[in-house]
Amino acid sequence: MRWVRIAIVGVFLVAAASAALAGSLASPRGDDPEGPEPGSSAPPDLTATAEIRRLFMAPGQVAIAVTNNGDAPVQVLGVELITESFAPLGVQESDAIVPPSENPRDLLTKYGEARCPDGAQSTAEPASVVLQVATEDETQHTVNLELSYPNGTLDRLVREACAAQAVAASAQIELGELTEAEDGTLEGRLSVTPLGEAALDVTEVRGSVLYAIAAGEAVNEAGAVSVPLVFDANRCDGHVVGDAKQPFGFTVWITIDGGEPVATPIEVGEDRREALWAMLEVRCAAKD
Repeated sequence: MRWVRIAIVGVFLVAAASAALAGSLASPRGDDPEGPEPGSSAPPDLTATAEIRRLFMAPGQVAIAVTNNGDAPVQVLGVELITESFAPLGVQESDAIVPPSENPRDLLTKYGEARCPDGAQSTAEPASVVLQVATEDETQHTVNLELSYPNGTLDRLVREACAAQAVAASAQIELGELTEAEDGTLEGRLSVTPLGEAALDVTEVRGSVLYAIAAGEAVNEAGAVSVPLVFDANRCDGHVVGDAKQPFGFTVWITIDGGEPVATPIEVGEDRREALWAMLEVRCAAKD
């Protein structure tokens, strides 16, 4: 009867192995088959959108607006933007608290260099935001939030970044020395010089939340474009001056070979910044 006992033992071993395999297929990989620890919280109910807050954002940032749809506050420990449209920057640390509310909390998040398969006409690929969060009981969770697609905000950021890359490859943009006018404003000249054979033109120049820019008529000399500028104070409110993240966020619109105007930031050297700060102080004092 020894062979009978061996056969019976073999049947039990096969049955046990089959049960273990069935259990592993029924549970997601990495999950504890016993479930979460007693007393630990479930992942919070969060949603997110991508927004642009020009007044409060530095260049290369997007506002990830997170809404807490639950009934308890959530602490965000880290945030990462995941998309093929921008080079990855990894997890960015945060200590923001998102209270339960229909009003979102902005997480200002940096994004990497834009990837431009279609040049200045590139649009954003699908994107998501990965949040490292902690709930009230100090349980930590990783929450993956899909952003809407197509996404107008990310499309705009991609187009702006890709257009800037196209202009940078075609033109050198320089803000010349600033001199004080009789009325206390500053005068200067913007020069746009081609780096190759492309025909360039300037269609518009804009200031920032703090500075107004009046642009004169563009002059084209041997392919290089020169635009006279006058700088004046635009806002003098203390909270606006203190909170402005891009006080020198000046923009010029440039056409390349007669194409659509491309918005491009103007680099402002340190000596120009000092002159502009001094002008703002004097002009705002005169308005008080």
